[in-house]
Amino acid sequence: MIQCAHKKEGVRVKVFALCGSPRKGHNTDQLLDKALAGVECVYPKIKIEKIHIYDYLYTGCVSCYACKRLNGKFYGRCAKKDSISNLLCELSEADGIIVGAPVYFHDIPGQLHAFLERLLYPYLVYGKEYSSIAPRKAEIAIIYTMNATEKKAEEMNYNIKLSAIEKYMGIIFSEPEILCCYDTLQFEDYSKYMSERFSEREKLQRKREHFPKDCEAAYMLGKRLAERIKYRNPTA
Repeated sequence: MIQCAHKKEGVRVKVFALCGSPRKGHNTDQLLDKALAGVECVYPKIKIEKIHIYDYLYTGCVSCYACKRLNGKFYGRCAKKDSISNLLCELSEADGIIVGAPVYFHDIPGQLHAFLERLLYPYLVYGKEYSSIAPRKAEIAIIYTMNATEKKAEEMNYNIKLSAIEKYMGIIFSEPEILCCYDTLQFEDYSKYMSERFSEREKLQRKREHFPKDCEAAYMLGKRLAERIKYRNPTA
């Protein structure tokens, strides 16, 4: 098992939320808060931490392959040193990770993709079959937020376009539970922006009527993730 040099002793169970949106306090961020509240409902004493990835300066994988070098100093760990190095180390010991991912141009944001490259790739083993050397098989959940309606997302094959990162998270950690939140509100006042293709009235109505349901769904997702962790750690 790969050991992290920065592992914090005394922390037995910990869940991280990765906020992949640059907009603090908006849809993705709010839904992650609800999910973490669901986690705390099951595990009141659990350690939780939310990470706003846009607070950090970093790059994606730089293909140095140090993490793949047998008997190398960095085998199974990312060798690149920057502002997320310690975060990656902490995440390696997580019991659960909830990813909040807005959808930009039919995919997760580049900043989030770069972060996940650095997190996942060092643990991916190039055997005859892909396998994982992650220190822990963290429980995973992904909350997608998108401007697209459910119908539009289906027409654009989002289930296929978003599946690659889900697949690798499943290989490295565990099969992710997915929550999709459609047709989200972009602006509080649409009149201030060029947005003729959208109806402000319909967007606001959707926000009032459906976003509370998305929040409840995120809360229940957090509860289920915590229950899976608790099943694996009954004495924690």
